[in-house]
Amino acid sequence: MTSMNRGSKIWPVVLAAAVIVVLAGSLGARLIARNSSAVMPRAPAASVPNPAVLQVADLEVPCWTCPSNQDWPLRFQTDLDLLAPLGNGPANAAEWFALFAKDAGPRAGDAMAALGRRVEGPEWLGKVLPPDDPLLLEAEPWCDQATMKFYPEIFELDGYSTKVANLLLPLNFVRSWVARGLTAENPEAAMADFRRAIRLGRLLRQEDVVVISDLVGLACIHIATRGVYQRARADGDLELALLASVVLGEVAPQRLRTMEQLTSTDLLDSFDGNAEEEVELRLRPGKLDAVIEAAESSPDRRFRCEAIVGLNIVRSLGTPEERNRAFESLDELAGDADSIVAEGARWSRDQPTEAEQLKEWAVPQNQK
Repeated sequence: MTSMNRGSKIWPVVLAAAVIVVLAGSLGARLIARNSSAVMPRAPAASVPNPAVLQVADLEVPCWTCPSNQDWPLRFQTDLDLLAPLGNGPANAAEWFALFAKDAGPRAGDAMAALGRRVEGPEWLGKVLPPDDPLLLEAEPWCDQATMKFYPEIFELDGYSTKVANLLLPLNFVRSWVARGLTAENPEAAMADFRRAIRLGRLLRQEDVVVISDLVGLACIHIATRGVYQRARADGDLELALLASVVLGEVAPQRLRTMEQLTSTDLLDSFDGNAEEEVELRLRPGKLDAVIEAAESSPDRRFRCEAIVGLNIVRSLGTPEERNRAFESLDELAGDADSIVAEGARWSRDQPTEAEQLKEWAVPQNQK
């Protein structure tokens, strides 16, 4: 992910978050392309309802720092249907986005070619696709679908080798729609672009399996809502601007809590190199307790999945006592009511991890 426009003021924040996710133990975020059919799906017809009616008197600023709300799931507390409700299309939007997966996706070349067609947009957006770019137009009806599910319909759950989509593509679409909306003469056309971008962010967060996909979805909502705020303020729609500002205020707490959650359960600080330059696992005090707690009771599925992958490593490379505790937790989670969690737990329980595999991503502390 090195082709970002470095003039963008938003992308460094997203990139920094992504880097932290990877370094903080997100072993399931390696981008490996899907071997897909050459048949190109078309988005079925869909409609999008109007936003829910905003009652300003009922609008509240969520208190993310209040002690009583520390167990909130990392989701917007403000109803996003007030800004951009999802469409009702019957197709799985992931079918189309998976075609652009890097390396082997049948349309990976189309995604790369689109990068070359970008032009300079507003300073805070960086490079964007032209308003009438064919790929941008092709993507629009896919954002009107009601669902986006990659796992296990398209990508199988495979521990730290789990595949993810080409997440640069939705970011480029969102920036491009927002840029088009900011320059549109018609306020309704502008809001249609902003709302489409928000819907795409909501779709990316819908499945809640991979942390990096969720962070990119959050970034999409952030960028698009900023567009709503700027346009609403310019048009004198102060109620809509107020709603957008409340939503924008919820972005940073979700991002920060994501980092806190991952830091509390990552195993990066638990790897050391020995004299033979082998990677050894030496868990810090309380680390296994934190990982087990996240795997068993986090209100967000993606953090449970991350912790479950961590338990796979402990189950294979920890001390005998640590291995037993990790195995017992995974064995119980293998029967979890959440089928995604259960499948991930079975993989982590049954697939041993060799220390040699960790050298691909874990740098021994004594070599830093």
